[in-house]
Amino acid sequence: MISRVLLCFLCMFSSNASTEQFLIEGIVPEEVSIKINPRPRATNLNLSAAPVGLRIATVVEKSNSSTGYSISAKSLNGSLLKNGNLDELRYLISYDNGPKTTLTTSETEMKRVNAGNVIKYKSPVTITYTGKPASEMVQGTYSDTIIFTISSN
Repeated sequence: MISRVLLCFLCMFSSNASTEQFLIEGIVPEEVSIKINPRPRATNLNLSAAPVGLRIATVVEKSNSSTGYSISAKSLNGSLLKNGNLDELRYLISYDNGPKTTLTTSETEMKRVNAGNVIKYKSPVTITYTGKPASEMVQGTYSDTIIFTISSN
């Protein structure tokens, strides 16, 4: 009899129990950004020299993308330092110690990172060209604009 009473007593307490749950979460948005830090020599190139791998900028890449990111670049003049329509000098760019590349007016992939990590990385940008003596070039300013883009994979 005592075991029946104890069993009934336990049943009363167990039948009054209930369970609830709720979800907690937070969302971290994807952020990718790029910042170019040009060196002073980028706007004061010696066009009579023939530098190989002359560092002209550092690009700071930031990403928290879960799929990684890629860096692309293009040149408004297609890798030509131009003096208006008077004269030009061809150059090559290297990004993050990668191969020397002729940029076109369309995007060219320079680097791909497939890791899904939080990344802040500094990539050097170097230029290589074969200069000419000033007496063989038309007087004036030779320039081009390089555009870098970061995008998540």
